[in-house]
Amino acid sequence: MSHFRKLARKVKRRLLDTLHPGRKRESELNFWQQEIAKYQLWLLGELKCLYRTPCPRAEQKVAAPNVKDASVLTWHKLHQEAKYLMDLKLGPDAFQGKRVLDVGSGPIPSATCFKDIQLYCLDPLLPDYVKAGFPLHYYENVHFVHGSSENMPLPDAFFDAVIAVNSIDHVDDIQKTAKEIQRVLKPGGLLRMHVHYHRATITEPLEFDDAKVADLFSWCSNFRKLGVNSQNFGVDLPPDEKFVLWSNFQ
Repeated sequence: MSHFRKLARKVKRRLLDTLHPGRKRESELNFWQQEIAKYQLWLLGELKCLYRTPCPRAEQKVAAPNVKDASVLTWHKLHQEAKYLMDLKLGPDAFQGKRVLDVGSGPIPSATCFKDIQLYCLDPLLPDYVKAGFPLHYYENVHFVHGSSENMPLPDAFFDAVIAVNSIDHVDDIQKTAKEIQRVLKPGGLLRMHVHYHRATITEPLEFDDAKVADLFSWCSNFRKLGVNSQNFGVDLPPDEKFVLWSNFQ
């Protein structure tokens, strides 16, 4: 019966996408707009804690011309950078001197937590994030790439390392995404992914298990599961979900 339930969920998801074109994109943007509102309350101390990160002291706040920008920049420094290091279980020097691609980076370039790298952030919604109010113009040393993971506007064998943090379950075609990661990663390059295993939703339409991940990235030598967790930085999962760390290096 489990096979038929999975098939039914997939059919239902495809039907919803057909009946509601753009629903996934709209849901993603609605989520991030709500996040900006939370960041501002957090910065002002009206939210004492957000995702287990206490509201900032005066000396921790990043200066900006307005509260919105200051809240996003401060959240980036105090929460997002720490989150990436913890979720990927890496130190800030892990990719020193390397060109790194963050697949599905979202509206905040959290991989700036890694020192001395050339950072490229790929996301299909970058212009929408700017319209929603995310101040990407502050990050002068980050290369923002507007494009899909299924068709990356990037050269072959361009990156020394590719990372993805809770993002590949958002893509539309994981087979194409895996092939594109293979194409843009240098032979012998580093690959590390923090993957959310869960039932399909509108914004996270893909369901993963160990066998599927291993098969998708079988082209990557020594790619293996490093660990499983029921929480990431600031978020606890329901009992039937988990975060799984995959990589071809320790």
